[in-house]
Amino acid sequence: MFNLIIILLSTLNDEPKGSNNYKIAKYMIENMRDLEEYSLTDLAQACYVSNSSISRFCRDIGLKDFNALKNQIAKFSVESARLKRKFDYEKHESSSMFQSYVKNVISNLNYFLENDIEKQINTLVQEISSYQKIAAFGYMQSESVACNLQFDLQTSGKLIFSCFNIKDQADYITDADENNLIIIFSESGTYFDRIFPRAKPFKSNKKKPKICMITSDQSIEYPFIDFYIRYNSKGGYASHPYPLQLISDLISIRYSETL
Repeated sequence: MFNLIIILLSTLNDEPKGSNNYKIAKYMIENMRDLEEYSLTDLAQACYVSNSSISRFCRDIGLKDFNALKNQIAKFSVESARLKRKFDYEKHESSSMFQSYVKNVISNLNYFLENDIEKQINTLVQEISSYQKIAAFGYMQSESVACNLQFDLQTSGKLIFSCFNIKDQADYITDADENNLIIIFSESGTYFDRIFPRAKPFKSNKKKPKICMITSDQSIEYPFIDFYIRYNSKGGYASHPYPLQLISDLISIRYSETL
């Protein structure tokens, strides 16, 4: 699924302040609920840019043209209604919000203790030791975990690549070959459906990168993923991204012990 808000926020974070793409992304985020009736010219005038700048912006964020952008704007109201349930978590009677939420986090971490993933973590660490070109990616909160892994491995002298920009992630994965190791953090297992909504990468497996996906989905299987680290999670707002961060920590600790 192409998440327009995430793409716009990513653009806002990555583009120089005052650039055309920055101005367009900022205006759209601030006025998303009013954009359905906008024409290309309306949006250009509102952002004080040219029509061609709007068309270029659409391509830069991975869309074919302005009509594709309009389709994503139309989906926003449906998506925003769904996201209102994002903060759902199990409520505990006679507990404050603070106590109830923390109890949920602790409960999920206790559930996480039931996982037996040390062998898979050791396998991934061996691959990290053997590859020179390594990247770690995730979607939304999961990308923060990927960046934490980047920093922690650098502390041990291992440089890996990561970035928040979704288009840059997709470009890196598309251009990667058999010399690359790619680590995907995805609680739901839907990373590739989100990053490549129209067509999955790696039509040929001959020169594709080695890929490890870390996920709580116990059944998902992609033909281009080489191995998984699967963990149990209760789901809900209180469950994410804590297990992913714990696994990232364990990877970094184990790698430091190999030096």
